[in-house]
Amino acid sequence: MKTAEILTYLYFAGVIVWILPPIRQYKGYMFDFFLVLAIIDPASLLYGFLTRTNLPLWLVTLFIYLLIISVTTEELLKRFRYIFISLPLLFVLFIPYMSTMYYHIVFISMDAILLFVFLKWFITAYVATKKLNVFYLMLVFYMLTVILKFFNLLIGFADASTFFFTTTFAQIIFGLFFSFVREGESGIAH
Repeated sequence: MKTAEILTYLYFAGVIVWILPPIRQYKGYMFDFFLVLAIIDPASLLYGFLTRTNLPLWLVTLFIYLLIISVTTEELLKRFRYIFISLPLLFVLFIPYMSTMYYHIVFISMDAILLFVFLKWFITAYVATKKLNVFYLMLVFYMLTVILKFFNLLIGFADASTFFFTTTFAQIIFGLFFSFVREGESGIAH
């Protein structure tokens, strides 16, 4: 079996696995986050099938923005609603001037916001309960793999096929974890 075939099978396995977490997280605080994650890859596949091209980078940016919105509290969304509405509109103005490199920098920056949100949740949960919340810890590690993927696309620090295989395999493991464990069920006593 060729490397390209293995990577294709691994990619499709990831798509299938990541459909499961929103089902497990249904009616939980993280449902919207996992729902957006579950939609990204099938949307990419459908777009690619229909247009025979990759998903436009501006659409990837929109998906990541929706991930940020999904973990933002309603209070914060209401308080800063004009900012949350104007950011995408402002971004639209810059789309014609952005190269792939700038998109990857935007992706890394937006994913770093998610990483810091999850780190905050992890630290806050630990301080409040004196237990390590494995759910939040796994979110942190998941975001680190996503950021590393974009860093590799940006600067190419690792062999693309090997790195894609490794990070995709790790993300499948994360997807399986989130398919079985809900937020609040994963505290480990100190």
